[in-house]
Amino acid sequence: MKKILNLAVAAVAAMVFLSCNKDNPAVYAAPEMEWAANPDFSAVELADPMNVNIKVKAEAGIASFVVRVDSGVLSPVISGLTSDNSSDMDLIGDTQLISALDALTGGLLPAGAKLSGKSEVNFDLSSLVPMILVLSPEKGSDHIFTLEVTDMAGQSLSRKLVFHYGGGNSISVSGADLWHNTASIQVSYSETVASPAVFFGKKGGEMHEVKAGTDGKYVVAPEYEKSVNAAGLEEFSAKEGTGVYASAVYVAELRDGEDVVASCEYTAPEGDVIPNSGMNGWSFRKWEDDSGKLWNITYPNPDGESFWDSGNNAFLEQYEEDGTAKIFTPLCMQGEEAGTALLSARMVLGFVFAPGNMYTGDFVYSGFSGTAYFGKEYDWTARPTGMRVRYKANVGIVDKTGSYDPDKDSWSGKQDVSRIYAAVIDWNAQHAVSSGMSQPAGMWDPCLQTSVDEGVIIGYASMDITSSTSDYVTEDLMFHWYDTEAKPADGNYSIVISFSTSNRGDYLTGCSTNTMCIDGLEWVY
Repeated sequence: MKKILNLAVAAVAAMVFLSCNKDNPAVYAAPEMEWAANPDFSAVELADPMNVNIKVKAEAGIASFVVRVDSGVLSPVISGLTSDNSSDMDLIGDTQLISALDALTGGLLPAGAKLSGKSEVNFDLSSLVPMILVLSPEKGSDHIFTLEVTDMAGQSLSRKLVFHYGGGNSISVSGADLWHNTASIQVSYSETVASPAVFFGKKGGEMHEVKAGTDGKYVVAPEYEKSVNAAGLEEFSAKEGTGVYASAVYVAELRDGEDVVASCEYTAPEGDVIPNSGMNGWSFRKWEDDSGKLWNITYPNPDGESFWDSGNNAFLEQYEEDGTAKIFTPLCMQGEEAGTALLSARMVLGFVFAPGNMYTGDFVYSGFSGTAYFGKEYDWTARPTGMRVRYKANVGIVDKTGSYDPDKDSWSGKQDVSRIYAAVIDWNAQHAVSSGMSQPAGMWDPCLQTSVDEGVIIGYASMDITSSTSDYVTEDLMFHWYDTEAKPADGNYSIVISFSTSNRGDYLTGCSTNTMCIDGLEWVY
């Protein structure tokens, strides 16, 4: 009886397990395809050699893999290899095709057991696609390979690879990497071209020759000029006219001596956008004073966002007689300058100097001290050459010096300096700077150091303002790079943009009447 009972319990447990499995099937990531040499899968010119190595990922394992070939010259060849005489290559189920491809490519093209059930495979068409040139394709023709993958979980993905044949002489651009500012150039030319050369440059600008690498491939890449900054640190600036940058239109030329025998235009993908760059999005945030009372403080972030912060909003806010905050004042000015961030120096409680400031990060205020936490996550897709800012500033003489400022005597009565800078960072945490009625701590400057405890500083753009402007001016702050290859890791704090009416404001030193208005920000490419 006990044995029967145990069997019954086991059977019930198995049923419950199967039921749970059915109701909660394993979740697998959908299939993916990556073409490192051409990330956006744009149409490319036929050439020999070519890099058509596609990385295929299918977490659940590949169940079927079909390549549909639409080519006036290659499709008939494929039809002679398949078991159903079509130009659709079933690379797992068609054993006749698999055997023929092994003989044709020497086993370089994965098929059969090299695909079935695999979660990741390099699917390399580099030896197959150039064969189209041998078959004398029609001038101006397109040759399309449609890759269709289905995984063991029934999830499917389809991507088209388009190859163009322009004729005897042709040139095309693809595979832009906008962080490293590179792109590939494909060329094809007839035997009549005696001295082939490739040139590349911005449309309407100077053209630069692109030399083929040791592998015979043409790659557009930036050139950097090395220098040493005022802190003695080695840094690099992009050479004008080299590399590929976001949002620009380029021209590629195939020349034979002085003659241009083929050319094309290439428009690089769009670049990145700075959140609330026009300072038009504003929202309230609750702030609790030392008595526990909550105030609505305006911040230059749309509802639900927290990219920007300031260390003195609470002291600048204006209120109605009933104690409620006036909407959009004063950091978001009214009237003709609505949608403008106003940074204003302030005398807190009448005797503590605080500079006007705004930065990417978070601020925590406690008692008579505050801590600015610098850094926000930012999904960089394109490396900029600079940051453009539209501003108006009033910069006076230093009339307040902090007791903890080691250089207070040398700054007293001197021209104050307002400061704008941007930094590309790779930090695992925000960097804290504390300032107030006690010894300040954590000060940092991207022009003077290449790292902080939280991580490295990859590059910076900076500008000092030492004179007032009667109206708005637009300036481009150019980037200087400590590292031309590194990119911030996903999930790390990757950007700092900072504005301050007094550069030594952390020490409570500056001009108490300084102001700065910010009305527009954008990356320069």
